[in-house]
Amino acid sequence: MKVAFAVDNNMITEHFGHCEYFVVYDVEENIAKGSEIIKNPPHQRGFLPKFLKDNSIDVIITGNMGKMAVNNLKTLGIECYLGVSGQLVDVLDQFLAGTLESNDEVCEQHMHHGEHHHDH
Repeated sequence: MKVAFAVDNNMITEHFGHCEYFVVYDVEENIAKGSEIIKNPPHQRGFLPKFLKDNSIDVIITGNMGKMAVNNLKTLGIECYLGVSGQLVDVLDQFLAGTLESNDEVCEQHMHHGEHHHDH
């Protein structure tokens, strides 16, 4: 499978649409076989999911992304790991080890879980 990391200066980028480039690893049986770099095209709304699909990406690993992007990627069958940060090499190791966690927090979500206040 092809796993794309959204990267800025060798760190996982904080926002998916604004990364400098994607580093794409070919992962087979938890081993990264090789990598290629895909330059992030100029920002166009709703463009990236299709672009990644056209590049046969199966998994995207990034910081945050908007709800629309997440939904578009899921519709195309691309898995998303969100809320990821740190050095690319460390995150790759975690992914290969199966310990990378996604927090599924999308950008619009400014409410924190368990903080719903009801006024009666």
